Amino acid sequence: MRLNVIHIHRRISKVSRMSNDGTFGFDELQKEFHKIEQKYPNKTDAMLMAMGRLAKSKTKSKTPVGKTKKLKGSWRLKKPKKYGAARVVRVQSAARHAHLVELGHEIVRGGKTRKGSRYLNTLERRVRGIRSKGRVEGRKMLETSFNEMESTFDKSVEKLLDDLTSEVEI
Repeated sequence: MRLNVIHIHRRISKVSRMSNDGTFGFDELQKEFHKIEQKYPNKTDAMLMAMGRLAKSKTKSKTPVGKTKKLKGSWRLKKPKKYGAARVVRVQSAARHAHLVELGHEIVRGGKTRKGSRYLNTLERRVRGIRSKGRVEGRKMLETSFNEMESTFDKSVEKLLDDLTSEVEI
């Protein structure tokens, strides 16, 4: 959105320079786009934080309670930050085992399945007495929460754009 506004803003400023008398009202349009640019980051950050809080609460409610009971309380929301052309809010867990619960993992008995950064092959595992006892499927707390929120997010973005463009007086 920001790149499109800047691109339109630059094109309008070129056109308004070509017509110095301002008969087509490009100067006013340029001023209105400048106002939108100034309000855009604050409103976007507020919307992103609201969506992040919703995602965090949905993820927290879907998180299973295990033996340690620490995973459910470890979800954190980070402030909006700019990555390239996009503004991003992050929902992350402080628990070291969150990715294992989210994505699933292999159940192994008898030792480690890696030597340094290299995984041991089946023969090396068998020689060392390492046995695989199956696989635990991931709970996909984050994935399902974000999939459920997709339509809510789209509606929120449309409302934000409507609010920003409704303030333009042409």
